[in-house]
Amino acid sequence: MVKKRVVAAMSGGVDSSVVAAVLIEQGYEVIGVTLKLHDCAEASDSPSCCGIDGMTKARSTANALGIRHYVYDCVKDFEKTVLESSWKEYDSGRTPNPCLLCNEYVKFGILQDFARSLKADFIATGHYAVIDTSGGLPVLKRGKDKNKDQSYFLAGLTGEQLRRSLFPLGGMDKPQVREYARRLSLPTAESTESQDACLVGGFDSFAEMLRCRFGSPAKQGEIMNTKGEIMGSHKGLHNFTVGQRRNLGLTTYKRFWVKEIDHSNSRVIITDNQTELLSKSITANGWTWREGFTPSDGFSCLAQIRYRHKAAPAKIYTEADSVFRIVFETPEKAAAPGQAVVLYEDETVLGRGWILDK
Repeated sequence: MVKKRVVAAMSGGVDSSVVAAVLIEQGYEVIGVTLKLHDCAEASDSPSCCGIDGMTKARSTANALGIRHYVYDCVKDFEKTVLESSWKEYDSGRTPNPCLLCNEYVKFGILQDFARSLKADFIATGHYAVIDTSGGLPVLKRGKDKNKDQSYFLAGLTGEQLRRSLFPLGGMDKPQVREYARRLSLPTAESTESQDACLVGGFDSFAEMLRCRFGSPAKQGEIMNTKGEIMGSHKGLHNFTVGQRRNLGLTTYKRFWVKEIDHSNSRVIITDNQTELLSKSITANGWTWREGFTPSDGFSCLAQIRYRHKAAPAKIYTEADSVFRIVFETPEKAAAPGQAVVLYEDETVLGRGWILDK
């Protein structure tokens, strides 16, 4: 019997290392691939998956498991589809989600194309999520470990992408993954979490890194309260997001939150009343729906407006062509334009859209 071939995305961390090991135990022919997302000169000091350290650990793990390992250069694609797209969002006063972009266009786009060139049947990653094919069509569900569940970041994957993907960690929790790696004495068993270091580098924030990378001038302006009073000035709209409380640059002990980013006037609107951050509804476009699912007006679901957010009861309504309004049962706090809203039915992902406004 010919073994199914799988390309395992290996970042140099414990999760992806265990993915490769689990697949080998399950009888697959496994090929390890590390995505090179940055030039070596700029990634050499980074603890991230795209740095030299990550590549070295991934190769060391592949050698320990006795599998082939490749480094696939995605520098230009990552620059265009993730970094440049994210900066355009920041520069327009919106808050992007680079991890979703990377998953949709790089890890499950470009990597799947590379896997085809290796005549692989699947790609596999260390995401904590589940693909359920028991009903015929692939359905994305939350992972067992609710503290690590990453279905939010994968919600934009198409049915075709899901059909060619495997998530071996979906039924495991983090302690089990660690123990598995220790049992096999994998080189990455004690590796720490990268914390998206590949997106920040040596800068204070991802947004500032992007501004410098693309040589864009900061859009400076005023900080104004909801009464129209000037409270201060800021050094760039890209440094703010809706709901932000810290690092506002104000010389006051009173608490304020960012209520709105007025791009046309380079102005940040703040409030000292958290209730003004609440939204009864939001609109979103750019939807990717679960294969076989067609939303109908009034359909009840759970809406998650950011990763560390509890999905809230809501209903879907058609707003315009490809634009849907999500009406919350109870107003939700700090919905940021540019972020993803992911809709669930219980544990199952229904679709992903990009937040437009309130």
